[in-house]
Amino acid sequence: MQELYPGLFAQRLPSGLHVLVEPMDQVRSVALGVWVRAGSRDDPRGKSGLAHLLEHMTFKGTAKRTALEIAQAIDSLGGNLNGATGKESTFYYTTVLEEGLPTALGVLGEMLTQPLLSPQDLERERAVILEEIRGAEDDPQDVVLRLLFSHLWKGGHPLGRPILGTAEAVADLSPDDVRSFFQENYQPARMILAASGRIRPKELVEEAARIWPAGVDGKPPRREAPALGCGLVVGEKEIQQVHLALGFPTVGAGAEERYALEVLSTLLGGGVSSRLFQRVREERGLVYTVLSSTAYYTDAGALLVYAATEERRLPEVLELVWGELRRLVSNPPDPPEVARAIDRLRGSFLLGLEDPAGRMFRLGTNAALGREILPIPEVERRLQAVTPEEVQNLARRFLREERAVLALVGPSGERLRKLARAQVEVA
Repeated sequence: MQELYPGLFAQRLPSGLHVLVEPMDQVRSVALGVWVRAGSRDDPRGKSGLAHLLEHMTFKGTAKRTALEIAQAIDSLGGNLNGATGKESTFYYTTVLEEGLPTALGVLGEMLTQPLLSPQDLERERAVILEEIRGAEDDPQDVVLRLLFSHLWKGGHPLGRPILGTAEAVADLSPDDVRSFFQENYQPARMILAASGRIRPKELVEEAARIWPAGVDGKPPRREAPALGCGLVVGEKEIQQVHLALGFPTVGAGAEERYALEVLSTLLGGGVSSRLFQRVREERGLVYTVLSSTAYYTDAGALLVYAATEERRLPEVLELVWGELRRLVSNPPDPPEVARAIDRLRGSFLLGLEDPAGRMFRLGTNAALGREILPIPEVERRLQAVTPEEVQNLARRFLREERAVLALVGPSGERLRKLARAQVEVA
């Protein structure tokens, strides 16, 4: 095996499966995850929600185990088993005690190589997912963020699609659709197996090679970078608050600027000491929640601001949010403020590595995005090298009104448009 840096081992199997292993001898557990490089972005046109439906279907039984036997196999180990679909990948993960590793890996391997995908299970899971979609449509935060992303990437780009799909599209998905998506995308060459904990790398590789033997390599997904949208978009929902999401396109997952972008987002709205939290909530009492965050994809990225407030207070909240954004553009933040943001990011990063699951997620997520997996001290070094001037330069580059999408959800679309445009004209 290749040692990428001290303590992290990697190997590409003859099947094309990429294996990453980071032993932690001080623990008794093992975290395993398999990332498939196919997500909602890769749903065929008109078949929104297919990747997510397939994720559900893999838990419904294999050629060797029923759905109940899958659940019992992991439960009997005191472990957990779950999966999630993202925009660009779908991942499956479990955590068990070290003695449960062969069983856990065997269960994951069966699910991802021999799922039943029966028509009867499809009808049951379709009903489950339709309930999941209804739940998402009842959540105004979910609604406003989906509205934002659908307009941040214009022209109906796949990155703007909801991961769950639409009720209409999910209702039309067939068993053939599911099996075809599985056969095309669940090839070992499109997969990453990441593991951390009390584990011997060589033994894991040998077992993985047995589950995923040499075969035909899968081709990478065909993807096109998104064109950028801008402007004001409004949705109506009978709720008591107005939910707002403000988005700016930034850079892709592999860009070096992401370290300074994380510092920018953190000092802007990344915690209770951040500018937005202090200004909008603590000083003015206008919101319960206000925050900023980042999103990264292989060829795109975004910085987001989210808040919820009473409708009559929307202009004041927008004024304060834009005021803080303009202040970052006009003046570099003070060095102590940047240092606090860096300390918060560094602390969160290191705390996330205290358990095997945190390390496993770091390995799989970075590999799925095509990022170089850096030694932990190097990540700390790059964070600590961020300067106030870099933060301001990125604010000038990205936090521009003509590049923004402002999404609003509330009871009256007409009133929201008037309130928003009276405060700030979004191009």
